[in-house]
Amino acid sequence: MEIIKGIPQEERLEAIKWAFERFKYVTIESYFFGIIAQETNWDISAKLVDNNNTIMGLYLLGNKQLSSIVKTYNKYDDLKGVEGVLLAVDSSIRGLGWGNKLKDYPSTLGFDYIWGQQLKVLNNLDDWLKRRILITTTNSCYITLEEYR
Repeated sequence: MEIIKGIPQEERLEAIKWAFERFKYVTIESYFFGIIAQETNWDISAKLVDNNNTIMGLYLLGNKQLSSIVKTYNKYDDLKGVEGVLLAVDSSIRGLGWGNKLKDYPSTLGFDYIWGQQLKVLNNLDDWLKRRILITTTNSCYITLEEYR
């Protein structure tokens, strides 16, 4: 297995389709495809592939700063953050540490912090709070952050 930085244009649709299969029970296809295409910075995102170059995981990252969503955390206004848009690992390799390796990946990119929105329906906040802090909640999601520096 290998984590590869950047998802080329010709592989993006495949990546979105792969990700949708893991989230189709919480959203509709047209909304999912639109949000992922709009919010993702494909150049800094990462894919986990096996020896056959088959996608086994994704960590899609975006350029949106925390201050564009949460106005009360001025501490981060002068810092450079990255948004964790989507993290998914194939069920066949869950529990083997690959999700954590993907979570570690953005810390290598020179950002001060990573933040993200975790849908409440996914019921995975405890997993994220192992490395992040809870910033705030909305009706549908939790907003969490991990400082790198």
